[in-house]
Amino acid sequence: MSLVTTRAAARRIPWGWILGLGIPALIFVRIYYLVAVAGERDLAFFLGAALQAMQLGSLYALIALGYTMVYGIIRLINFAHGEVFMVGAFTSYFLFTLAPFALPWALLWSALLAWGVTFVLNLWRGSMRDPLVLAGGGVAFVAFAAVLSTSGLNWLAAMLLAMLTTGVLGVVIDRVAYRPLRGAPRISLLITAIAVSFLLQNTGLILFTRNQTPYRPGTSWTEFLQFDVAAGTVYTSRLVFLIPIVTAILVAALTLFVTRTRLGKAMRASAQDAETAQMMGVNVNRVIATTFLLGSMLAAAGGVLWGLNFGSLNQPAVLGILPGIKAFAAAVIGGIGSLPGAVIGGVLLGFLENFVTALFPRTGDFPGLTEYKDTFAFALLIVVLLIRPSGIVGEDLSEKV
Repeated sequence: MSLVTTRAAARRIPWGWILGLGIPALIFVRIYYLVAVAGERDLAFFLGAALQAMQLGSLYALIALGYTMVYGIIRLINFAHGEVFMVGAFTSYFLFTLAPFALPWALLWSALLAWGVTFVLNLWRGSMRDPLVLAGGGVAFVAFAAVLSTSGLNWLAAMLLAMLTTGVLGVVIDRVAYRPLRGAPRISLLITAIAVSFLLQNTGLILFTRNQTPYRPGTSWTEFLQFDVAAGTVYTSRLVFLIPIVTAILVAALTLFVTRTRLGKAMRASAQDAETAQMMGVNVNRVIATTFLLGSMLAAAGGVLWGLNFGSLNQPAVLGILPGIKAFAAAVIGGIGSLPGAVIGGVLLGFLENFVTALFPRTGDFPGLTEYKDTFAFALLIVVLLIRPSGIVGEDLSEKV
């Protein structure tokens, strides 16, 4: 049998059905063994692990959306996205910790936020000089200055303002670092993205801190929670419900924007063929700036929820690295360039990281797999790329000659 025939036969193997049915069957058998045969765990333990896996997967999905949106439009792996996530987390921390601010700082931050509001209104009106856009920016500046200089902020208000601030950062990164290289070879953009990543890391060390930072806003969502299931008790916190709900709301809002608005249709057209879209009158630079705005806002939301989930933030040089790389792996696993793929990949990664360690817990004669959980994402990435290089729901973009 020739090599070509062997490859053709391998392609005919229904890997999707084999994995889709085989893996759940293996999980069921393993749970049955641990609960009914060995008696080492109960069903409540696995339910808690599943809830926490969904919680972690939701965080990866929020970060992965930024990767997949940027790649879908300009075919760029934005390696600075993990650091944008870091900036969003620390921005929210300073907002709920230090507010109210002294008037000069409140005015400076309000000017930045007002510019973000102006940019968002510009997406609706089409011109930064539109009277309604300018009026909205002026009203936003006054309102933000009054709030930031006179009152404190809870975690939700800090998250919304951090999303707007980090969205502005994403637009600035695109305008300063990526837009001048739009016509350059892709390797130039990739190297620039890595440079921006290191720049943000070191800027964070200078402006923020070099130490681990406690992240404990006053909220009841971080309180301990337990409930009985199947003669056992699930131990968790209220965040196990908050994080997936917030993620679902943000993903639904993004989906509606992309599918129902005129600018969202322009984004889809640019993702399909930017040159043709530009010839049809689409302002591709505006579309790309919007993509960076939305992706950075979602990363900031992920940073806030990450801080709530773990109760602390690592120093800026390392906070965004591992979550960013895992979210990138999630985007590739799901199908980079696909919004549903980013969500599927993120949730799948969360289940792999949390639930697999629950299936192989530490026992008297077995050390468990918890110490190796960070390798699962990349092992799955290799498997998916070998079986389906375009990802789980990604399109086959290979060129046919």
